[in-house]
Amino acid sequence: MGEVKNDITMEDVVKKTYKIRQGQIVEGTIFEVKFNQILVTLDNNQEAEMYIEHYGKSIDSFIGEVKVGDKIEAVVSSIQEDGERASKIFLDRKRMVRQENFVLVEEIYKNEQEYEAKVTKVDKKGLHLDVYGFSAFLPFGLLDNELIEQKEELKGKLLKVHLIEVKPGRRPRIIASRKKIFEERRAQEREEVQKQREEEFASINTGDVIKGTVEKLHKYMAVVRFKHITGRLRISQISHTRIENIKDVLKVGDEVEVKVIKKAKGLDLSMKALIPTPIETFIANNKIGDTVVGEVVQKLPFGIILELDEKVRGLLHRSEFSWNPDDNFQSYVKIGDKVETKITSLDAAKNKISLSRRLLLDNPWENVSFERGELVEAKVLEVNADGLVVLAKGVNGIIPINELSKERVDDPAKLFAVDDKVKAIVTTVNPKNWYLRLSIKAYELREEKKAYEKHLVEEDVETTSIGELIVEMLEEENDKE
Repeated sequence: MGEVKNDITMEDVVKKTYKIRQGQIVEGTIFEVKFNQILVTLDNNQEAEMYIEHYGKSIDSFIGEVKVGDKIEAVVSSIQEDGERASKIFLDRKRMVRQENFVLVEEIYKNEQEYEAKVTKVDKKGLHLDVYGFSAFLPFGLLDNELIEQKEELKGKLLKVHLIEVKPGRRPRIIASRKKIFEERRAQEREEVQKQREEEFASINTGDVIKGTVEKLHKYMAVVRFKHITGRLRISQISHTRIENIKDVLKVGDEVEVKVIKKAKGLDLSMKALIPTPIETFIANNKIGDTVVGEVVQKLPFGIILELDEKVRGLLHRSEFSWNPDDNFQSYVKIGDKVETKITSLDAAKNKISLSRRLLLDNPWENVSFERGELVEAKVLEVNADGLVVLAKGVNGIIPINELSKERVDDPAKLFAVDDKVKAIVTTVNPKNWYLRLSIKAYELREEKKAYEKHLVEEDVETTSIGELIVEMLEEENDKE
C-alpha cells in the first residue's frame, strides 16, 4: 500500500502565499497587539500586519481597541516579495470602513435620522462637518440665527443635524441642515410663549396697577411690555396735560407704572390714572377762602370762566361780581384779563371750583342806612342827560332830571359839575338792590316851606304838619308839569 502524504510542506505554503493578491479582501485572526501595530494570521496561515493609520478609524492606540483572537477583515494594500516569496503582507481597512460608513450615511439620509456631527471648519458660506469620516456642508441659510452669530466659536463643537442630500462619488456630496431642528424648537417655544401669554393675560384685570417697560414708541402710542404680553399706552393717557411729542416724555427702555383701564382683546393702559388730576393738585395746595388770580378764558350769560392753573378752571358767577347786583363787570372785562377772586367752594369729584370777586370788595351799604325823607349831602360823580349820579354816605345814588330843581331843567350840565356838593332829600331807598333815589327839588320845597311857615298864624301851624305841607307843594308842582 502506498504511503499517503498528509503533511503540508513548505513548498505548499509558499504556493498558497502567492495566491494572495494586492487589493484582495482577506480575513484573519489577531495574534499580537502592539501600540500602533497588530499582527494577523490570515486564513491561509500567512502572517500580515496593519499599522494604526490604516485601521480605518481614528484611534490613539490598538491597545484597548482590539485584542488577541479578534477576527478582522481587511484589504491587502501591498505585498513585499523576496524573490518568489511574499516576505511581508500589509493590510488596510480604510477603504472598507469608508464604504461601510457611506452605507451608514445613506441610512441616516433615507431614514431622516438626527445625527450629531463635529464642526471641522467654518468658512464664509457655512460649516463643514464630519459625518462618519465624510465631509458634509451646512450652509448658513440652514443654520439657527443664534448659531450664525456665534459661528467663529463653533469649530470643534458637536451639532445635531439632518442630512438633506447625499450623492455618492469619489468625493461624495453631503448637505446637512438644522432647519427641521430649529423650526421644531421654535414651534415648541412659540407654543410655550403662547401658553405663558394666555396665563399672564388671564391673571390681569381691569383696575390692576402693574409695572412694565417701554418696548416701542409710535406717534400717538407707546407699547409697554410685561413678562410675556404687551399693552397700549396712548399719548392721551400719559399725563393730564397735553403732550405734543411722546418722545419728550418717554423713551424705549423706560420702566413705567400703569393702571389697566380696559381689558378686551388687549390691554389699554394709563399713567395719568395714577397721578393726581390738576384739580386734585390745585385743591391740595389751595383751600376755601384763599385768594387766587385767574385768566379770563370764557364769558357766559351767567358768569365768567377763569383758568386758575393748567387744566384747572373755576366759575365766577355774575352774582359774585360785586356787592352791586347791577354791576356789569362782565361787559368790560375781556378774554386774557387777569382777575383776582376768592375761592368759595372746591369739589374734585365734580371738577368744580366756585369763585367770588364780591368778597374781595367792600360793601358800601353794609354799615349805612337811609330813611325816606332824610336830608343828606351828596357829591356829584357824573352829570348826564338823565340827571346826576351822586355819592351819599359812601354809596351811589341818582337824582333824576325832574328832581334837580323845582324849576324845569333841560340841560343838567348848565347847573351842575362833577365834584359839586348838593343837598337832597331821600325819596326811595332799597339796600338789597343798591338803589338810592334823591331829590334836590324836594329839598328846595322843604326850605321854601320853612320860610313860608314863619308867616303862618299859630293856628295853621298847629293843625298842619311840615311834612304834609311839603307833600302838598310837591303835588302842586307835579300838577303844573
